[in-house]
Amino acid sequence: MDINPLAVELAKLSMWLTTLAKGKPLSFLDHHIRVGNSLVGTSIFEITDDLHEEKRRKQRARAAEKAAASGQAAMFTEADFISGVRFAVEQMAAIEVTTADSVSDVKHQEQLYAALTQRLSVWQQAADVWTARAFGLVLADALGGSFDKKEWEAIRQLAFDDLPPYVRDVVRKARGIAAEQQFFHWELAFPEIFFDEDGQPKAEPGFDAVVGNPPYVRMEEIKPIKPFLQTHYESHESRADLFLYFYERGLQFLKQNQYLGFITSGTFMNSNSATNFRSYVNQIARFEWLVDFGAIQPFKGVDLATNVAVSILKHTTKSNSLVRAVTLTGRIAPTNLQAVLLHEGFDSFNVKLGDNEWRFQPVQLTNLQNKIVLNSSLLHETGADINYGVKTGLNDAFIIDRQAWQSLITQDPQNKEILKPLLKGQDLRPYYSLNSDQYLIFTYHGIDIEKYPAVLDYLTKYRPELEKRATIKSHAWYELQQPQMGVYPKFDDKKIMYPGIAKYPRFSIDTSGSYMDNSVYFLISNGQYSIWTILALLQSRILWFALSQISAPRNIRDGLWRYVLFTQYIERLPIPELNAQQESELAAIAEETTALARSRYQLHEDMRRTIISEFDGEAINTRVALYRWWDFADEKALSDELKKQFKREIPLGKRSDWRGFLAQQKAEHHVRTEAIIALETRLNAIVYDAFHLTPEERQLIETSTKYPYGEV
Repeated sequence: MDINPLAVELAKLSMWLTTLAKGKPLSFLDHHIRVGNSLVGTSIFEITDDLHEEKRRKQRARAAEKAAASGQAAMFTEADFISGVRFAVEQMAAIEVTTADSVSDVKHQEQLYAALTQRLSVWQQAADVWTARAFGLVLADALGGSFDKKEWEAIRQLAFDDLPPYVRDVVRKARGIAAEQQFFHWELAFPEIFFDEDGQPKAEPGFDAVVGNPPYVRMEEIKPIKPFLQTHYESHESRADLFLYFYERGLQFLKQNQYLGFITSGTFMNSNSATNFRSYVNQIARFEWLVDFGAIQPFKGVDLATNVAVSILKHTTKSNSLVRAVTLTGRIAPTNLQAVLLHEGFDSFNVKLGDNEWRFQPVQLTNLQNKIVLNSSLLHETGADINYGVKTGLNDAFIIDRQAWQSLITQDPQNKEILKPLLKGQDLRPYYSLNSDQYLIFTYHGIDIEKYPAVLDYLTKYRPELEKRATIKSHAWYELQQPQMGVYPKFDDKKIMYPGIAKYPRFSIDTSGSYMDNSVYFLISNGQYSIWTILALLQSRILWFALSQISAPRNIRDGLWRYVLFTQYIERLPIPELNAQQESELAAIAEETTALARSRYQLHEDMRRTIISEFDGEAINTRVALYRWWDFADEKALSDELKKQFKREIPLGKRSDWRGFLAQQKAEHHVRTEAIIALETRLNAIVYDAFHLTPEERQLIETSTKYPYGEV
């Protein structure tokens, strides 16, 4: 099955090439390889005579029971339909038993299939009309033609040419919608899968296996079919990605105790938009195997923002306590996933998979997480107030560099009132933030813009784009697309800042009133612990481990998972009960580490400025090797990199001076880094004590949180 006709033709070609035999015709495949939208269509058990009291039916068996109980005449109870399905099943069987030794044999198969299709065409017509109502089809036409049980029976019993004109018009419109959306009615397409030789529903309908690679389509791109998905799928959530619905569809059409295998994004494990999906799967299926591809992108030329996973599920309500799982490392996919699962995989709890999130990991890690949560409160219960930065609606207009800032200040010093120093997520580091040299034009809702004519003039060149924003009806074109006004005064408070995505803890305290864009979150402590104590806890390895248990991983970078730090995850972090000494010591450590980290960063910046000044260079980007100058072994390695970046190298006459200077600066870097490591080690020991962890449990966290101490 594929919605793309070209993909279907290529599948046929692939099978023909594989089975090609000398002197034999190409096989007839039309009855098994089909074009259509796998998700959008109608079960014949949904279609009833009662147009005004349609029942929402999720599963075929349950739908049939409801139709009978309500006295509605479901299609499958009618003699004509039973006869038609019986004929269709017989035709399918005849196609299967025909040995295609000659072209005439293949032609005979085509004729059998054409007769089958024709026999079910009226029911196809009815299914198209029934489904098209979810896409705007109005049954009564504009001329006042009525549409009730009589007209509906005509649609289900008469060929198109025999229908009354106004009913024919409805069917014609339905056909147009069906062609546009590519409706696919599974029971009519594969009658032998769902009905027996007598035309009756099978006791155990469905396929023996479902295998697929559902499309990677985000929820923003499926708006035309969202109303249909909402009323036909239990997995529906407003922000659910399309591939989740394929799991539900696959399990619906899978026989009991048989298997579904999909390769998809791994976000179904813990994203909020997959909560209903997890609840649905927990009711009817169990995981058998799971392979998380980690940093590996198995599709050539496709760079997905999330991890990819292969899931093998069994359609059953019987519980199996463990699932075999593995997370792949490296950059190259193995050739034999089964062997990797058996020899490198681990047993993960299956019965503990809840609706909040699924975590496939060794059982000892799950047990450890449960212990941590048991001995704690949640962060939001301690009085933490979590917010995010400014959403401008057009960063190019409202975020400016230092040169533009200086120009606006020169034109009118009063502009400084609304030109705020700005930080982005990429600027935040453990205990400190980079000098971004970026500023926010803070034209808040209701601002008297006439006081700042130079700023208004600057923004005017962006006016056409600004007027296209969604908030233009409620905001002036020059105003920010912003969060609630109540958030802005909090920017001036002492706050903990952190990025929305990170691969290790990057929490720091701001006391300078910096503003942030919406890639940054910030926390104000209004509860039992000081903000310095909260900072120490957030920077601890145990809370990062806890975050890895509840957050959605995006991908692996430099061997570390990047986790989402949205409010829904941070607010659920476990906070232990600290005694007075622990609280005081953690706060002191956080303050001292912050001072050291900022001092080390200043050392780094001074050295970078020296390099730029000495070699007429430009600003050193964080992504180039020269940024981490302390990693160079000696002045020759530094000189080689200078030549690469600035087309300059250290003169031979100055090599000795630079050798001593670089060694001195590196030594100072290492002194401060070792001091930070010592403080972090003490900090983590205190937090481990607060959670009452054993030496083995502490080592488990140290091993699973792979980032090094003293991160820059």
